[in-house]
Amino acid sequence: MSRSTMSRWVMSRPPPSSASIGFACAAAGAALFSLKGVVIKLAYEAGLSVHDVLTLRMAFALPFYLVIGVAVFHRAGRRPPWTVWLIACGLGVISYYMSSYLDFLGLQYITAQLERLILYVYPTIVALLAWLFLKQPLTMRHAAALGLAYAGLAILFGSEMHASGPQAGLGAALVAAAAILYAVYVVSSRPVIDRMGSALFTSVAMSAASLLFLAQGAISRIGGPASAPPTMEGLMLTAGLAVFCTVIPSFLISEAISRIGPGPTSAVGGVGPIVAAWAAVVVLNEPFGFAHIAAMVLTMTGVWLLASAGAPKRARPEP
Repeated sequence: MSRSTMSRWVMSRPPPSSASIGFACAAAGAALFSLKGVVIKLAYEAGLSVHDVLTLRMAFALPFYLVIGVAVFHRAGRRPPWTVWLIACGLGVISYYMSSYLDFLGLQYITAQLERLILYVYPTIVALLAWLFLKQPLTMRHAAALGLAYAGLAILFGSEMHASGPQAGLGAALVAAAAILYAVYVVSSRPVIDRMGSALFTSVAMSAASLLFLAQGAISRIGGPASAPPTMEGLMLTAGLAVFCTVIPSFLISEAISRIGPGPTSAVGGVGPIVAAWAAVVVLNEPFGFAHIAAMVLTMTGVWLLASAGAPKRARPEP
């Protein structure tokens, strides 16, 4: 390696302290995101419906995104046109409203471990969509990554079908549809993020979805049958879901990408399924055997291969 090449390589690397903070943020963000399914399961056990959990989650998260969005807007030197704002709101509805709703529905029928693995492979869906609609080539590395990831999902899905029957198929289909919508959002949001900036776009998209959930909740309570108010346990669980599994990890992942880049951040995200499996076994008493280990290893290896080949340049919180 020549002296000039070595100099450029050293200058392109983040400082050791910055990189350490970036890896810590990536690991913490992925771990907190992965606990979402476990907290949702606990909320269902506390008597909350899918709609209750979604509405309360967004009600608790909305103030954070509004404050952050207003602060970023006033500090930013650019003012996006109104059409960009509308597109950002629409993308937020696709991801954080429609995708979240399907994901939460699916969690009624499958384990938190399978839900996490299905959502974890969304980069492979992005690669397929980019190949189909953006004419981006699929390399042998991509093909190997896709094969490993979906082989892992097939193993765990087969195990759950054997244990739970057709309901597992319904739940997996709902979560897979949520992952597809989220992938569509990722592919479509890149030019809008370039116009608005990551923090403002995230705040606008999340706020739009939150307001839609709150409006739907108000309409359903006015026109529908009276339902019991949530218990204190339900309120605490949904508040924790909003703050610790939605708001905080979304900005931790953003900080990680700014410090270490998208590839390493995606690779560190492999801690998510591991944390989800541990929490599901300890908290929810879900089974964990050879099928779960094999599925996790294959799926994580496949996504790691894809992430190391290239990843999105902006952080996008999960649905």
